Amino acid sequence: MSDEATLTRLGDYRTPAFRVRHHELHVDLRDETVIVTHRQEIHRRRTKNAASDGSNVAEKDLVLNGEALDLRDIRLDDRPLDETAYRYENDLLTLHSVPERFTLTTRVTLRPDENLELSELYRSNGIYCTQCEAEGFRRISFALDRPDVLATYRVRIEGDRASHPVMLCNGDLEAQGELPGNRHYRQWYDPHPKPSYLFALVAGILSMTDKRIVTPLGKEVRLCIYTEEAFIGQTDYAMQALVDAFAWEEKRFHLSYDLNRFNVVAIRDFNMGAMENKSLNIFNTRYLLADTATATDDDFRAVRSVIGHEYFHNWTGNRITCRDWFQLSLKEGLTVFRDQEFSADMNERDNERIADVTTLRQLQFEEDAGPLRHPVQPREYAAIDNFYTATVYEKGAEIIRMYHTIIGEEAFQRGMRLYVARHDGQAVRIEEFAECMEAASGYPFTGRFFAWYTTAGTPKLTFTAAYDREKRSFTLSARQDTAALSPRRALVIPVKFSLIHPNGRHHRFGDGSDSQLLLLDQERADWHYEQVEENPIPVLMQGFSAPVYYDYDYSDAELAVIVAAATDGFARFEAIQTRLRRLFAMALENTSQLSAHLDDVATMMARVLAQETRSPGEKALLLELPPVAAFLPHLDAPLDIDKVIAAHERIVHGIARRLRRRWSDFLAEDKAETLPGYSVRDAGIRALRAVAMKSLAVFSNKALREDFFRAYENADCMTERINALEALNQCADGARARALAAFYENFADQPLALDKWFALQARDPSEGALERIRALVEHQAFAIRNPNRFRALIGTLIHANVPVFHRADGAGYRFVIAQIRRILLANPQLTARLIGGFAVVARLDAPRKALVKNELEPLLVVAGVSVDVREMIERTMNGIR
Repeated sequence: MSDEATLTRLGDYRTPAFRVRHHELHVDLRDETVIVTHRQEIHRRRTKNAASDGSNVAEKDLVLNGEALDLRDIRLDDRPLDETAYRYENDLLTLHSVPERFTLTTRVTLRPDENLELSELYRSNGIYCTQCEAEGFRRISFALDRPDVLATYRVRIEGDRASHPVMLCNGDLEAQGELPGNRHYRQWYDPHPKPSYLFALVAGILSMTDKRIVTPLGKEVRLCIYTEEAFIGQTDYAMQALVDAFAWEEKRFHLSYDLNRFNVVAIRDFNMGAMENKSLNIFNTRYLLADTATATDDDFRAVRSVIGHEYFHNWTGNRITCRDWFQLSLKEGLTVFRDQEFSADMNERDNERIADVTTLRQLQFEEDAGPLRHPVQPREYAAIDNFYTATVYEKGAEIIRMYHTIIGEEAFQRGMRLYVARHDGQAVRIEEFAECMEAASGYPFTGRFFAWYTTAGTPKLTFTAAYDREKRSFTLSARQDTAALSPRRALVIPVKFSLIHPNGRHHRFGDGSDSQLLLLDQERADWHYEQVEENPIPVLMQGFSAPVYYDYDYSDAELAVIVAAATDGFARFEAIQTRLRRLFAMALENTSQLSAHLDDVATMMARVLAQETRSPGEKALLLELPPVAAFLPHLDAPLDIDKVIAAHERIVHGIARRLRRRWSDFLAEDKAETLPGYSVRDAGIRALRAVAMKSLAVFSNKALREDFFRAYENADCMTERINALEALNQCADGARARALAAFYENFADQPLALDKWFALQARDPSEGALERIRALVEHQAFAIRNPNRFRALIGTLIHANVPVFHRADGAGYRFVIAQIRRILLANPQLTARLIGGFAVVARLDAPRKALVKNELEPLLVVAGVSVDVREMIERTMNGIR
C-alpha cells in the first residue's frame, strides 16, 4: 500500500489553530492566464492544538495549502513580506510568527488552459469552470483548504465582455459594471459561511433561461439555468425538476432556500455528475439536459434525482457541512436518502425502491466483497477522491434509511429539525447527526447501531421458522453471520416482515397491523407469535429494511404466493430474484432438473405479465432478467467466469424460448397509447415493451430483426430508439449496422445522444465485439478528453460487458489499460475510478488475476502518476495477489 507517511488518519484530526472570517477575491480573466488576488481575514483560535495541517509546526506559524501556485505577491496587513517571513515548499505556504489577527493578501497567476484534469479552475470549450471538492481550492489560491474552516466570500470577476459575457460565482449578485477595453465585472457576495470546497466560478459564452417562483412558504427566488446556446432548449425539464425540488424540500423537510437567486450551469467536460457549490450548482450536461429527442426515460429520472440531490445539499452539506473528509457520508449518505425519497414521492414508490436496491447490490455489495471495501466512515486514506464510493453514498443512504425505519417519519423529522437547530453554520461529525436522532426519538443510535459506520463488509442473515399446530404459535428465528465483516461483530439490523397464507390472505398481528418491525441486535434471536393460522409464509426484509444478504428456505410454491399476493413491492421483486438466483445455481451445474425449473419460472413470469393489478413499470422490473454481473456477489470465490457466463446464457435463452409466444402476443396486442414526453405511466409502458423486445432478441430470426429495425425507424422518442437498438445490438448483422448508421447521422451534433451510441456498442456481446469496439477509439467522434465519452465506451465495457472485458486471453484487459494510459496523467480522477472496475478480478480465477496484475503493475512506475491513481492500483492489486 501507499507509503504510511502519505496517509491521512481520522485519529490524527486536530482543530485548526487559525480561523478565517472572510475572503475577498479578485479574479481577473485574461487571454491565457487568470490572476487571483485573495485577501483573507484570519485570527488565531484559542486552542492548544497543533497547526492546521496536523503537523508539529508551532502555533505561532500559519500553514496554508497551495499546490503548484505561481506566487507573485504576498502581504500581511498590506505590508509586503520578505522571504524571511514565509516559506513556500512542498505545496505548503508557512508564514512565520504571525499576529493574533491580521489580513493576508496573495496574488497568484493561473493557467487554466494547461489544466487538463478538469478540476480546480480549468477552461474547456471556451468556458471557465471550477471543481473544488474535495481539495481543489488550494490550486486556485492559498487557503486553509479543509471543510472545518468556514467563512463568507465576496468575489469580483473581471473579464472581456465578448468572450466572458456571463460571469458567475456563489451568492447573490451584489454589483456589476463596465470597465475600459470592452471589459466588465460582476461582484458576488455569499453571506453564509462555507468551506473552500464549495467555492465555484463559471465564466464564458452561455445562454440562460430563468423562472421566478414563490415557494409554498412564501420565499421569492429566481432560478437560472445556464448552458451552451445549442443546448438551452433542452433545459425545460430540468427547470421543472428544480421547481419540484424546492417545493418538496419545504413540504417534506420544512427547509427553505436562503438566498434570492439559485444558479445552475451545465458543462460538457465535467468529471463529476454534479456539484452542490453554494447557490451555483455545476452539472455535467448528462444530468441536466433532457428532451424527448435526445433523452431516455431513465435520463429524465436521473435528471430529476440529481437536480434534487444537489439542491438538497443546500442544508445537508452546505449550511451544515463535514468536520473532515472522514465524515463524507454525513452529507452524501443523508442527501442520497433525501433524493431517493424525493424520487419516490414523485414516482411509483415501490418501483423507485427496487431501483435503488438494484443499484446498491450491483455497485456497493460488489465493492464490499472485494479489495476496495471500506467502512462508511473510513479510518485512513491516501487520496480522499478515492472514497467517493458506493459505500459512502449508497450504503450511507441505507444507514439513514434504517434510522427512518426504526423511529418512523415523525421522529425522524424531529431529529432533522434538531440537527438543523443545533448545527446550522457548523462543520460536524456523523456522531452529531446520530445524537440528534437519538435525542428526538429515544433510540440509542450512538450505541451499538453506530457500528454500521465503522464496519466494512455486508452482513448475512439466515432466517428459519417453526409452527406449532397445537398452540397455533409461530416462531421466527434469525442468525447473523459476521464472517465477512471487519471487525467481526453483530450489527443492529431492522427486520420488517409480515405473514401471508397460501391463499394470499395476510395475517393480522395482535396490534392490528399486518407487518412487524423487529430489531436483531445479537448474533441470534427468536420472536414468538400466537393465534397464527397454519402454514404462514414469512415475507422478510420488506422494503429491504437493511443492507444485508439474507436467506430463508422458501419452497418454490411459497415464492409464487409472495409474487402474487404480497403487498410490499420489494418483496414481490425479491421473490422473483430469489427464484432466479436458485435457477442460476442450477444452471451453473447444468443439471437435468434445469428444464423443469425453467418451466416453473416462465409460468410465474407469465402470470405476472397477465396481472391487471400491476403497473407496466412494476411488471418491467419483475420480468427483466438480471445481467450476469448481478449474480456475481451471490457466488463464492474463486469464480469460473466462463462457466458463469454460460449459465447466464442458459437461463436467458431458456426463459426466452418458453415466453416467446407470450411476448410476441403481448407486442402484437399492445394498444396502449403513449406520448413522447416523460411521464411515470408512459415510461412504464415503454419499459415493459423493452423487456419484451430484449427477450425476443435472443432469436436471430430475420423477420424479428426487421421488426426491430422498423421499431427503430418508427420511434417517436429517444427511449423507443434505444430500446430498438438494444434489441438489435444482440447480433452484429445488417439490421444493426443500418440502425447504428442512421442514429449517428441523425445525432452527430448531439453529444449526449452520441454517448448513448458509443455505450450501446460497448455492450455488444456478439462475436468480434472487441475488434469493433477497438475501432471506435479511432472514430472521429471519440473525444478522449471528454469524460462522458470516455466513460460511455470504456467504462461501459468494464462494467456492462462481462464476456468481452473478461475474455480468457486477456485481450479485454489489455485494451482497457491501453486506453487508460491515454488519460493516466491528464485526468487522474477518471483514471482512478476506471481502475476500480478491475477490483472484481479479485474474485475470479488465478489466470485472470495474473493477466490483470501484469497490466496494472507497469502503471505504478509511470512518472507523475497521481496519489489517487497509485492508491487505487495498489488496493486493487492487493486483492488479486
